[in-house]
Amino acid sequence: YASQSTKHLCLAHLVDSSDEYANFYKRMRARGDYIICDNGAFELGESYAPEKLLALGHKCGANAIVLPDYPAKDSLKTIDAAKEWLPIIKQDGFDAFFCPQGIKGSLTDWLRGYDFAANNPDIDIIGMSILAIPNALPHIDYTYARVVMSQLLLSMQRFNTNKKHHYLGLNASPNIEIPSLINMQTIWSCDSSNPVWSGVNGHRYNPTSLDWLYIKKQFLPHVDFNIANPTLERTHEIIQHNIDLTKGLFV
Repeated sequence: YASQSTKHLCLAHLVDSSDEYANFYKRMRARGDYIICDNGAFELGESYAPEKLLALGHKCGANAIVLPDYPAKDSLKTIDAAKEWLPIIKQDGFDAFFCPQGIKGSLTDWLRGYDFAANNPDIDIIGMSILAIPNALPHIDYTYARVVMSQLLLSMQRFNTNKKHHYLGLNASPNIEIPSLINMQTIWSCDSSNPVWSGVNGHRYNPTSLDWLYIKKQFLPHVDFNIANPTLERTHEIIQHNIDLTKGLFV
């Protein structure tokens, strides 16, 4: 299913542990796709050491590497790490992906990270996190927080239209966030397993509903594709239906 996309966020810990996984993304790069190698912070609790990230980036044929970031920590911690490692990542031939972080409840702190990325010519992609942005806007429902933040950045004339903006994951079905982001022209790409994982669990998107999925994300089982049964034809049909609807949002 990943081969139906042209932009990919691959997970560093899986690149590290699986040659098959890494080689798949090298093949996607070879056909002209854009590959982002994540830093492992979400899955492992902290980023891989930057030297290791460089090796993993080469292993999977990445175009870009996500700089080390520190969720829910002072924005300066992520900014300082970027200042240290940006020259090395750029010198090694990678685009630089920066994910603003900040102290929970502080819009000002998150904005400091965003402004750093928006005004730094060496940063190519800004990551719009499903965790950091709701943390910065605790009075906004997490489902819509990134739409609200994008509009805030535009209204404050802080949004840098010359940077690519990648929205990390989805907090609900694709039609909740993506259409607004497309209309605002803020989204370059988005990664999410939602269409596939929903299908694995038997949830078929309903395009006649305001929320295609019907079920909140927290009520789905934790993502674990090891439980999926790849022989179930009905499951494949649901997954493909979900993917087709999602891709249709971008047409």
